[in-house]
Amino acid sequence: MRRSMLAAGAVMVVAGLGIGASGAEAAGQALAGGGEGSAYALGFGQVTAGKGYWFTCPTLENTSSVPIEVLDVELIDPPATWKTGPVRAVSLTDVGVLGLGAYDETFAQEPGMNKDYSTKPVRIAPGELSHIHYYLRVEPTTAPGTGRAEGCRFTYRSGQRVYVEDLEADFSLDPKDAF
Repeated sequence: MRRSMLAAGAVMVVAGLGIGASGAEAAGQALAGGGEGSAYALGFGQVTAGKGYWFTCPTLENTSSVPIEVLDVELIDPPATWKTGPVRAVSLTDVGVLGLGAYDETFAQEPGMNKDYSTKPVRIAPGELSHIHYYLRVEPTTAPGTGRAEGCRFTYRSGQRVYVEDLEADFSLDPKDAF
């Protein structure tokens, strides 16, 4: 009897978090790309193996009527020749005019780029555009290290449920495809 009560309690805790017993998250629909749409593209033309390149995800807009909290961000389908990670969340108010991409050196030289907001969930109010930009680091492991990724995958919480949603973008490391 005690074992079945513990199992029932564990199921209730998992269900209360919004994650099914399998651990799968629901497909989200609360995010929009802040006006960029599917035309959002970023590329680096001078690519060196072992150097860090930071792609900026599309600006997040919460199109729902409830607040959301961004929990995680990752690249969608990066090439096997790219080592990915970490993620940084940078506030526009800390750095002023924010470029679309960055290099490792940018974070070393610009003090505002070192204020990382990704260490805790970032809250976006209903109908609001986020002032936080997410940077994803890519390091080509081989020369020439070229390739493409399809966008950013966001994991976020709304209420007690966890959702995953993809925002399209064209990220490229290729001299002939630099945008």
